[in-house]
Amino acid sequence: MRGILLRAAGLVAVYLLVLTSAMPGDVLIGALLALPIVVALRPRRARPLVAPVLTQAWAAGGLLAQTASEMVRGSWRVARYCVGGEGSPGLVEIPQGDRSPDGVALWGVLTGEAPDEIPVDVDDRRRVLIVHLIDASDPAAVRARHARTHERWQRRVVP
Repeated sequence: MRGILLRAAGLVAVYLLVLTSAMPGDVLIGALLALPIVVALRPRRARPLVAPVLTQAWAAGGLLAQTASEMVRGSWRVARYCVGGEGSPGLVEIPQGDRSPDGVALWGVLTGEAPDEIPVDVDDRRRVLIVHLIDASDPAAVRARHARTHERWQRRVVP
């Protein structure tokens, strides 16, 4: 606060020197002009922009790599199911957790990229994401895998 008042007094002094006047009305007008200028131009703390951007870019790269990996694994599971019939198709409910609506949309797009998992529905009332899988024999493992991916990558890209 003291710095703002000192800067404003300096501007008022320059204003009065330019006017070559020290009349009370000129001092008041100078103060009314100087205070908003000083407040608007006060130094602000610099926010580190590089670290969050790099963190988000790193997470986006990791998320793309994770999705590509799931696409390869999913293709293998679908081929194995088509050739040998191994698997137990079914629906799995995954808790939505703290995902935002944008995070849920990103989850649906990325989950749908793997051919063995198809997002079916988002139940907002129960806050679950419903997925159809070629092999739903271990729902706990599916939930854990989705939770790991969300915690490690998705949350850093889109909350």
